[in-house]
Amino acid sequence: MTAISAQFALTDVTPDMVLSDDLLDPQGQVLLPKGATLTEHTIESLHRHNVVSVRIAMGELTPEEDAIQRAHFQNRLTQLFRKSDDDNANGLLHRYIRHFRLGDEA
Repeated sequence: MTAISAQFALTDVTPDMVLSDDLLDPQGQVLLPKGATLTEHTIESLHRHNVVSVRIAMGELTPEEDAIQRAHFQNRLTQLFRKSDDDNANGLLHRYIRHFRLGDEA
């Protein structure tokens, strides 16, 4: 199943929310790992690190919703890359996006 997440301003975050992605500082160092449960102390610490927003886990899609979303992405990518071939930069971009969105081989 596919996880659902949303971007929240740090001012809207409350304790017990769970990060959906690693939280990185500007140098790329991990401040908090994916799956970390926020506490009042960690939220205060993030304010001190000038973090303004975080991605929060919101649940998971059902298999039916996941299939609908995959079909939507597949149709959209087919439309966007209808005139490209695999031998040019557009083809390479198409393969990378398919891998990112659909998990297909790049």
